[in-house]
Order: sequence, then structure tokens, then C-alpha cells
Amino acid sequence: MASRKLAPQKRASIQTIPPEVMSIIFGMIDKRTCVATCLVCRRWSGAAIDELWRSLPSLLPLFKLLGPLIDTDTDYDLHPDCVVTVQSWDIFRSYARRVRSLTYNEVFKNDGISAGLIIRAIAANPEGILPNLREVFWELYASTLDHPLAFCPPSLERMSIYIEDELSLVESVERFLHALSTSLANRLKFFEFGTGSPPSRNAAIATALNTFLRGQGGLVELKLPFYEIQDPGTVYEVCQASLQLRAFCAEVHNITKDRFREVLGALAMRSASLRCVRLIWSTSESPIEGPIRLTDMEPVFQLSDIEDFRLWLGCGLELEVRDIQQMGQAWKGLTSLILLLEGPGIPLPRLVTFAQWLPLLQQLAAHFDCSEHIPSADEVPSRFRSLHRLILLDAEIEDWQMPLMAELLVVVCGPKVEVRVTRDYSRDPHTFLHDLELWKAGSEDQELRDRMGAFCRVHRAMKRME
Repeated sequence: MASRKLAPQKRASIQTIPPEVMSIIFGMIDKRTCVATCLVCRRWSGAAIDELWRSLPSLLPLFKLLGPLIDTDTDYDLHPDCVVTVQSWDIFRSYARRVRSLTYNEVFKNDGISAGLIIRAIAANPEGILPNLREVFWELYASTLDHPLAFCPPSLERMSIYIEDELSLVESVERFLHALSTSLANRLKFFEFGTGSPPSRNAAIATALNTFLRGQGGLVELKLPFYEIQDPGTVYEVCQASLQLRAFCAEVHNITKDRFREVLGALAMRSASLRCVRLIWSTSESPIEGPIRLTDMEPVFQLSDIEDFRLWLGCGLELEVRDIQQMGQAWKGLTSLILLLEGPGIPLPRLVTFAQWLPLLQQLAAHFDCSEHIPSADEVPSRFRSLHRLILLDAEIEDWQMPLMAELLVVVCGPKVEVRVTRDYSRDPHTFLHDLELWKAGSEDQELRDRMGAFCRVHRAMKRME
């Protein structure tokens, strides 16, 4: 019987790794290592340079390729003696095509590029200065709003812009938003907008912003961390246009209960897609008539697929057991909940009710009134199944309450839950609306943690005795 010859196996080589895999690998290493890999071989050098230029913290490194830059006190420009050659522009273009993300901060870093140099770059690059740009983060003065339009190619998907209104140039902001409406119609997926204007001037910007949002049919996420909505029409426009909207984060300012209900009704239009809603209801004039009840916010229960809900009220919230039951029945997939309220807070026994009706919560932060009766272990009918972080906002826990509080938290939340306590929570709208920052608020109370550990050890010992 003839023996079968095995086909020789090809040896694995770094040269056979596909470019997309190389990009993932180099994306996982730090900048210093990435620079070192440029010296290994030509193939590694290309992948490493692509990664190093993928995200620019400023436009300065790119424009320095044209020649030495000088600081003119207001921005940077080429040295007067510098002659830009055709070869210099070719090098400029080769690196500009690699850029996918750009941060441009002329408010705090003072690293702006002069208008004259940007105009020269536009003339030399008809396809756009950064033709493959995907995301951009701007912090600008209102007087320089013409510049960003040079960095809005068709590939742009994410834009975050903060406008410092140093000269009250509301007209500049309006012109900028109207220009964006034309150049970026139905292109953006993520949009974040804010201004340094006082609320009285935001009303003048609202019309232009509404026009812009009306043309963003592909928007997935909208954040307005430094812009106070005073007209529910803004919410209506984005919900009417963006059928795939998954996240809405904003502050509504100086509106009545009925107008706030209109805001929630507009959000309910996108109940099939919305997964994240973060709202601040504030006022700088007369206090909100309160406390309010969940019946005042009934449309929010139509958001049946919500996973992340944050609400900051400028008043108290009357939260009864039946209200939490309604939340649990409406929001079966809720995993993250934050309730920041004025006044005494939510009675502490409601924590047990949250565990009963929202057992899948992973993160919970709320202003609880710890002066209320603290339930004992015998009064806890159910516990959270997945909770791993609990933040007690503005909590005041007396020394004599510590043993009872430790017992309650172990029974309701489990022994491994991270409990953070803030006794004077910094009420910053940007932090509240941000993805992760709020969950770092406060600190773990070591005494509470030690007592929780002691209760667990005693409880396990009693179990073994049984």
C-alpha cells in the first residue's frame, strides 16, 4: 500500500498578517512602543505610522510638516521666510489622509491655526484637508467659527463642539449651524453641542439648532451638555428626524411641568430605538412647583426598551412603592438608574422595593433619605441579582446607623457590591450627563465596608452552624 505524502505546511509569518489585523494589534500598544516599532521593518513602519497619526490632539503636528510655525499670540502661522514646495504639500497630504480623529482646542490650549494658513491648505487640497476624518472635537471662540467648516469631509460621523461666547457673537453661531446644515446633511451619527452663552441667548440659537437637527436623519446619539433647552421643539425636531436615535442627553431649563411632559412625550416618539435618556430639569428663576409625582412624567414609561435612565430634578420627587412597581413593569431591561433630587430624598426603605421590581439593575445612584427607618434582614423579601455599584448621593449616615445600614446593604445588594457615599455631591451638569464620570463620584466608606465584611463573616458562620 503506497504511503500518503503529507503536504508541506506553510510556516506562519508576521508578513502574512492581514492589514486590518495589524491595525488592531498596533491600536492596543502605547505610543512609545508604537514609535519603536516604526524601526523594525517597512511593513511595521507603515502600520505604526498609521496608528500614530490616527488621532491628532492638535493641528500643529500636521501643519509643522509644511515648515516652522511661529506663535502670533492669537494663533500659529508659517514663518515669513518659509517657502512651501510641492513636495511639502505631498507629504502633508500623505499624513493628513491617515487622520481619523481630531481635537482642536483654541480656548484652553491656544493651538489654533491662522485663517490664512487654513485657506492655503484648502486651496492646495481640493478633496479636503482631512479627507478621511471620522470624528472631531472642537473648543472654539465664536469669532473663529468659519474655520471648522474646512474640516467637515463627507466621511465625518461624530462631532463634538463647544463654542466659547466671548463677544456675544450669537450671529456667528447661527451662521455656523446653518452652514453645517448644508455640509453635513444626514451624515452625522453622534453630535454633541454646547455654548458658553447664558440661557437668555440660547433662545436666539435654538432656531438654527433645530434646523440643523431636522436634517440629521441618521443621528444615533445627541448630547447637549452645555446648552440649556428652553423649547420642547428642539427635542421634537431630533426625535421626528432621527428614526434610529439611541441616546438623548440634555438639560431643559425654565419650563413648566406641562412643558417638561411635552419633552418626555417627544422622546416617547422614539420608544422603539431609545436605550439611553439623561435629563436635567433646572430653573434659574422661580423654583419648580414641587414635589412632583411620576404621574407628571407618565410619557417616560413608554420607553419600554430603556437601559440607562438618569434624571436630575430641581425639586423633590414623591416616589411611592406603586411608582417603583410601575417602573419595573415598564423598564424590564433597565440596567443603570440615577435619580438626583432636591429636598430630603427617597425614603431608604424604597431601596428594598427597587430590588424587588428592578432586579437586573447593575448600577444605581440615588439621593436616599437615610434618616428613615432602616429595614432589618427579616423585612427584605428580595435582593438585586446583578447590582455591582451603588452610590448614595448626598448621604448622611449617623454612627449608630452603621451596623443596620451594613446589614441592609449586604442582604439587599450582596457582599461584593461597591458602595460609594457622597456627602456633598458636586452638582455639575457635564459630569451628570457623562458616560462614566458620575460613577466615580464620592468614595467608599471604609467603616461601612468593614461592617459589611464583618456581617458577611458572621452570617457565613451561622450558616455553617446550622
